[in-house]
Amino acid sequence: MHHLGVTYRAGDVIVASGCSGSLELVLTAMLDPGTVLLVPQPGFPLYEVIAKSHGATVEYYRLRSDHHWHVDLNHVHELVQRLGSAVRGIVINNPSNPTGAVYSKEHLRDIVQVCDNCKLPIVADEVYGDIVFGSHRFHPLASITASMGDRVPVITCSGLAKQFLLPGWRVGWALFRDNKFGSLAPVHAGAKRLAQIILGASHLAQTAIPVLLDRGNRDVTDWKEALRSKFEEQASYIASRLSQIPGLEVLPSGGAMYMMIRIHRDKSEDTLCDQQFTHLLLREENVFVLPGTCFGFPDAFRLVFSAPIGLLEEAADRIEEFCRRHRVS
Repeated sequence: MHHLGVTYRAGDVIVASGCSGSLELVLTAMLDPGTVLLVPQPGFPLYEVIAKSHGATVEYYRLRSDHHWHVDLNHVHELVQRLGSAVRGIVINNPSNPTGAVYSKEHLRDIVQVCDNCKLPIVADEVYGDIVFGSHRFHPLASITASMGDRVPVITCSGLAKQFLLPGWRVGWALFRDNKFGSLAPVHAGAKRLAQIILGASHLAQTAIPVLLDRGNRDVTDWKEALRSKFEEQASYIASRLSQIPGLEVLPSGGAMYMMIRIHRDKSEDTLCDQQFTHLLLREENVFVLPGTCFGFPDAFRLVFSAPIGLLEEAADRIEEFCRRHRVS
């Protein structure tokens, strides 16, 4: 099987109940009590939930909000040096939830080089795949490692839910790309055994996979191009509107369907923290956003821009009025 520039055998693929299901299979097989998983901050909370449910812990590596949300590679190296052999792997989420970051080929190569130096297997959460726009391009991590001699093992977790807007279908997968030493063999075997004892993806829904992943299918490629164009328009609109509101700073997004908005607070005054801000915004203006604290990035909120322009316009109006009323500045 040839997928996104990488060749896989049938045995390298495990189908699961959604991307979340594939992450659970992989991390359950990878982690033991007392071991450590490196995860991004800000990042999706599920990684920590799964790790802790198996007695493992997480350590957060920094994403640089001042530099396109790039991975702070020096921090990754410091964590591995401090934690040693307890570290079982690192999660790389690209495109990112919650930041909307999309990593360049050059930055991904730098990530792989550090993981090679630190002997770190990569769990690549790529559920948002090629939902990218503007000048950004999606580069699967497995294709990067393949071009660098397959020195670093990569497990790619993805699914249909986000890229094809099919969240209820619950179809995901884990793709195993091992290094020449077979480092992933125990994890691969464990994930396969787990997949046989838990509820997997619907067989009926799985029949759509060959059609949807066929890059020669013009209906699918045209639809995805239209989706990317629509998301780019919506992201540009809401970023432009919110950047004009005093007290808010838009941190640009290049993919997925999210962006982070920083709330500038005067710490000397009784101003709203991000949790108070989002709670009151929902209660007073019926606009739902998530506090940055949920993702390890306080004094900010995550916004989903997948709604039509008309709804985004109304949401922006309400956020602007809310900030004026609460003197966010």
